[in-house]
This record gives sequence, C-alpha cells and structure tokens, in this order.
Amino acid sequence: MRAKLFFFAYAVFAVISGLRAGTVELQPKESAPPTITQSEPWQFTIAVPGWMAGLDGTIGIRGVNADVDITFPEILQHLDMIFALRAEAQKGPFGIFGEVFYIGLSDNTQINRMINNIHEQVDITLVDGALSWRLFNQPRWSLDIAAGMHYTNVYERLELHSDPTLIQQTSERFVNDIAADLRERLDQDISNSEFLQILKSTIQENIISRIGDRLEDHERHPSIPIGPLGGRIRQKVANIVEDFIDVKLDALRARIDALHLRGEARRAAVARAVNQAKTQIANQLAITLNLKLGQTLARDDYWLAGYGGPRFRYNFNKTVYTAVRGEVGRGVASDLMWEVEGVVGLNWTRSIFTEVGYRALGSDFEDNNFKFDVVMHGPQITTGITF
Repeated sequence: MRAKLFFFAYAVFAVISGLRAGTVELQPKESAPPTITQSEPWQFTIAVPGWMAGLDGTIGIRGVNADVDITFPEILQHLDMIFALRAEAQKGPFGIFGEVFYIGLSDNTQINRMINNIHEQVDITLVDGALSWRLFNQPRWSLDIAAGMHYTNVYERLELHSDPTLIQQTSERFVNDIAADLRERLDQDISNSEFLQILKSTIQENIISRIGDRLEDHERHPSIPIGPLGGRIRQKVANIVEDFIDVKLDALRARIDALHLRGEARRAAVARAVNQAKTQIANQLAITLNLKLGQTLARDDYWLAGYGGPRFRYNFNKTVYTAVRGEVGRGVASDLMWEVEGVVGLNWTRSIFTEVGYRALGSDFEDNNFKFDVVMHGPQITTGITF
C-alpha cells in the first residue's frame, strides 16, 4: 500500500513538473513586456473647428431681459472677428484637451430721436480645458471619460449718440410749457401733488415722447447677442427731469422768499424770476439730457464651470469614423453648463482629417445683476492634423 501511494505521488509530481516546464517553453523568450510609457509615444492633434453657431435664449441686465434668437447668417452680417483652435495630446490611455473660441460682433442702429443712433459691440470668449482617461480601447472603438473646466467671458458695450439740436429744442419747449405751472406753484395757487401730476404729464408729452420706445424695443430683441445695457432709459430720464425741476423750483422759491414780498408784488416778482430763468433752465436741462442720452455703457462678465462626461469613437474602417462627446457640469454661480457634439470624420491621409457634425453648448449663469441663459448650436466642420 505504501508503495502504491509513493508511486502515485511521484507520478503527480512528474505531471505537474512537466506542465510547468511546458508553460515556460510556451512563453516568449523576451523579458517582461514594456510599459505604456515605453511603448506608446505622445500623439498630438491640432484642429480648426468651423462652428456655424446661432444663439437663442435670454440675456438680462439688472432685471431687464433681452430675447435672443439669432441665426448663423445673421451672425455673419455683424461679424467683426472670429477665432477658433483645438489641441489634443494623447499618450496611452491619458489625454489632454484644450480649445479656444472667440467671436466679436457689432451692430449700428438708427433711432432718429433725441437718441439719434446707437452702436453695440459684444465679444464672447470660450476656453475649454480637460483631462481624459481611456476606459476601453478596442480595435474598432474606444471610450474615454473626461473632466475639465469651461471658462466663459462676455464683454458688452453700448454707445448712445444723442442729437444735441433736437435736445435743445425739446428742452426749450418743455420749459416754456412748464413755466406757467412753476409760477402757480410758487404763488401757492396749486398744491404740490397737483404740480407733480402736471409735471409728470408734461415730461411724458414733451420729453419721453421724443425719446420714443424704439431703443427699448431694439434692446429687448437685439440683432446681436447683447444684453439691454440701456435698461429702462425712458423711466430714468423722466426721474432725472423731475428731480431737475424740483431743484430749480426750490432755488426759485428761495430767491423769491428772500425778497420778503406779499400779494401782487410777490406775483410780479415770481413772474419776472421765472421768465428770466427760463433760458438758463432750458440750457441746463439740455446739458443734463445730453449727458444721459449720449453716453457709453459697458460691462464685462465671466464665470467658470467644471464638467465631466464621456467621449466615444467608432472606426468603420481606416478612413471613415464617427465620434460623440457629451459634457455636463456647473460652477459657483452658474446653475448648469452642458455640451454635446457628434461628428462623422474622414482621414484623408494618416495625418490630415476632416470632421462634419453638429454641436450645441448651453450656459445658464446669473450673478452680479447679469443673466446669461443661452444655447449656442449649429453645424461644425473641423479640419486638423495629427502628428
């Protein structure tokens, strides 16, 4: 029995030794396989994305919103400058991605009122940077996961060009129309509330009507993606004129009271003071209106949003492929940022390629009295080189 057990143990040991020896023989004679760093060099890609994007959404400033719905052909009509560049680097499963997109637009609009014309300018800069890691790398397809940061900068500028001649005429007419009411108020013939009611009505009839609503209508439906920097300009002007007349009324009252007159003598002094002051008041009002209706307004807003998302590529063959990427994220002040892009690509050579697809980028940002809830979307044609 012991002899049998000894023989069986010897046989098992011989078989295992043989298998181990066979395994060793089947292994390549080279040393351990090289690492990714040793075997795979850096691969770089530089491309120019031609993004034919339109914009739609809402841009608001201090609670006044503009409805933006601008197609790419309309963008071209107002284009001053455009620049786009994309760069990628890949080494094994590790990748780096960066993109810069800038577009400058401007528009001129004729108002033909006390605001004669306006010039608008908007510059939008987008900077994207990300790191990626390849989760799957098959002969025909690959899947990466990316995480990065998206930077947006929006610079807006509005130039108001006034009509000094019309402003002067309007100021003189307004002061002439309000002169009788000034005299009555100084003589205490009408109450302050009655005077204010008359004053508001005269401001609306003589001044606000000559500003018109065309600027505000234009700002709420602009031809370029710019917020309403002018704001509620008619209401602001009405308040300025009302305060201006209130100051002049107090100055005239102090001047008349200093004469210590009563009855008809006071009435005559009031009439003389108002008549003598009319030209001066009209000229000063014209200066005030020129400053308000002829000015430059500008603001510069920017924000950051972190994001993450997948990137997928499928090779139909060595020449044709398709690729899709999606990103979603948010920042400290931005509620949501998202982007999707899908393309079909063609490798002309081993180095040169062209992609045709569609891209959409959405931003929802609100901070510092500025709202930017806009989607940029449209077809994109990208040409690049890999080396």
